[in-house]
This record gives sequence, C-alpha cells and structure tokens, in this order.
Amino acid sequence: MSKLLIIGAGWEQESLILEAKRLGHFVVATHPQLNTTGLSHADVFFVKDSLDIASHMQIAKTYNVDGIVTDNCDFSLYTAAVLSKALGIKFNSIQSALYSNNKFEQREACSAKGIMQPEYNRVRTFEELETASNNLGYPLIIKPVDSRGTFGVTIVNSEENLSSAFYDALCNSASHTVICERFIEGTLVTVDGFVFKNGHHALAVASRSFQEGIKPVTKEIIYPARFNNDLNVRLMQNHDRVVSALGYSQGHTHGEYIVTKDQGIYLVECTNRGGGVYTSSTIVPSLTGINLNEILINQSLDRDMFEVEGKGPELMQNSAILTFLDFEVGKVIKSINTEEVSALEYVLKYRTIFSENDMIESIENCASRHSMLAIRGENVDESLNNLENFKSALNVQYFKL
Repeated sequence: MSKLLIIGAGWEQESLILEAKRLGHFVVATHPQLNTTGLSHADVFFVKDSLDIASHMQIAKTYNVDGIVTDNCDFSLYTAAVLSKALGIKFNSIQSALYSNNKFEQREACSAKGIMQPEYNRVRTFEELETASNNLGYPLIIKPVDSRGTFGVTIVNSEENLSSAFYDALCNSASHTVICERFIEGTLVTVDGFVFKNGHHALAVASRSFQEGIKPVTKEIIYPARFNNDLNVRLMQNHDRVVSALGYSQGHTHGEYIVTKDQGIYLVECTNRGGGVYTSSTIVPSLTGINLNEILINQSLDRDMFEVEGKGPELMQNSAILTFLDFEVGKVIKSINTEEVSALEYVLKYRTIFSENDMIESIENCASRHSMLAIRGENVDESLNNLENFKSALNVQYFKL
C-alpha cells in the first residue's frame, strides 16, 4: 500500500480521492476548510491552507508519503511541486508551477516562442496602468497575475472604470501585481490535455459562453467545440505548441484561447493542472474513455506506463456539457430534489452551493455560481436535449415572502 498526500482535497478532487482509494492507497488529505465532500474519503486529513508549504512538508515527512497529488488548483500545484522537489518525489517541475501561478511570466515565456497572444503590460501602480491603457487602447481586460478563477478580473471599456478594476485586481493578487491586456473579441475556447508517457496529447476542445457584463463569469461549456473539424484540429495543435513552449512535462494541461471571427487563435492562459469544476476528473475521462485520475496517481508514484493512441478531435468519443444553472436571487429555498436529479443516467455530476433554508445570493464570480451540472450525450444535440430534460426534472421550491 502506497501513501499519497492529496493537497486541496475539496469537492473538485473527490473523484481523484475515490480513485486513490479504489487503487488501494493510504490517503493523507488536506484542504483549507473542513469539508466532508473530499476529506471524508481520506484515511487521515488536516485543515491546512494549500499555500502553507511548511505544514505540508511536516505532514509529508511524518507520514513518509510515497507520492504527492493535486489537481484543479494552481496554489496546490505550487506547494506540491516544491515538496516533491525537496523530498525527491516525481511531480511537475517548480518552473511549471510558477508559470501556472503567474500570468505575466507565462506570457513572457510564450512570447519568446512566438505564441500569438494579446498585447500586455505588467503594472504595479495606477500610474503604470494609465500609461499601459494609453498604449493599448480600450477595451482592456485587467486581472491579477496570480489569482485563480475570475477573482479580480474585469473588462474595462473606458477610462472611468479603470480605477475600480485596478484596485479589484490588486486586492486579489498576493504579489500585488496586475496584468493589463488588450481585449480580444471572439469566442473563448478551452483545450484540455495530458502529458502521457509518450508525450503531450490535447484531448478535448470546448466552446464557452459567458454571462453578459464586465465580470466574465462562464455560464456554459460545450464539448466538442461547435466549430468545424479543421478549426478544432488547429486549436489542439496550438495547445500542443503552448505546452511545449512552457515546458510542461507531466500531468494535466488546461488552456484557454480566444478564437476571432477570422479564426485567429490567441492564448489567454495555460496551466499545468486540470480544469476545475469536474473538467479533468470527470468530463474529459468521460469524453475520451481514459482514466486520467489513475494515470495522474501512477505518475506521482513513478509507475505510469500508459501511452495514448491517436490524436486530435477523434479522441473525443462523445459529447458533454458543463453548465451553471441559476436560482432566484433573494428567495429562500424550501426544498430541492438534488439527489433525484443527480441520479439521472445522463448526469455525470450535479452540485449546488445552496440547500434547504438558504437564501439565494447574487453571482459575483465563478465561485458564487449557484449550481453546476455536467451531463453527457452521444453527440452535442443529445447533450443539449438532456440538458433541457434536466431543467424540467429539477424542482426548486421557495418559501413565499
């Protein structure tokens, strides 16, 4: 029995933890908050911030762990990379974790390799931002260099919104550093891949839609992306180039790109970890038939021998949709049939942040989205039909005010 340290063991990593247990490993898990979703499956757990390197080092030494695993979280990735290097355990490099955690350093590395991306400037003061905005022109997108999700990210259309966007980004940056970029109009696309024993392979490409407004909150992600096959091939090939430019040599890769009307492909960001909200742990394995959770665990133990066959869009054997369903803001939930709809045969995962007697709050960022649903189908049309069936089956009752 091998001992695994799983860092950031929340609901997004539940499938990874369950796979570790299925494989017979002893699991030591940590998470910044006490939760039952992930930690309840562990043999031992600790409530620790994912950036607390010293505490995780002590835990790893105390239990003499054989492997360190994490997914979905840039912060956990960095801590795991540092620990693994210090303890001689196989894992992603510290440099790959640095690129994943710093959008500016990532931009610089990709720029050196000729990757097409928006014009950008790193800024630390408002005066620097004013200069950058004058050089780049509006609209702009302002974001922290080192946050996760969409915390502190704002689309700025005019000078009057520049100040509020800057301070929001600054408040969400641990390094107090902001990146200012020219806003590229187009369709946001995600490409997910994995570095296997026989090299990196892009596995899945999806198109995304957003909630309207200056705060970019994803509302729906459709696999495969609703482009022609040639463009999907180009997107996956471009992702391979980006991964090579950043030197990612193990584990998941998750890239975001903008496709313009003339089918230009611009890099938004690319990290050396899996996409969150069930993407790498559930959706991509469902699309491809590849048990990525098992492979990731075996890589951490330096015993992985899996080689993928084929490449390109044909690796996606079916379809999936990740969508975020809204409740009525200001209402109080009386009842919700979560267990019933979660059991529907086409549902991969369903989760809501609310339960009975909770008041519904407005959506401010990706973390405050009301509920998340991953469904599957043989093709996109069937997935869309299953989505409508799910909406009809979901029954949320509110107290009368």
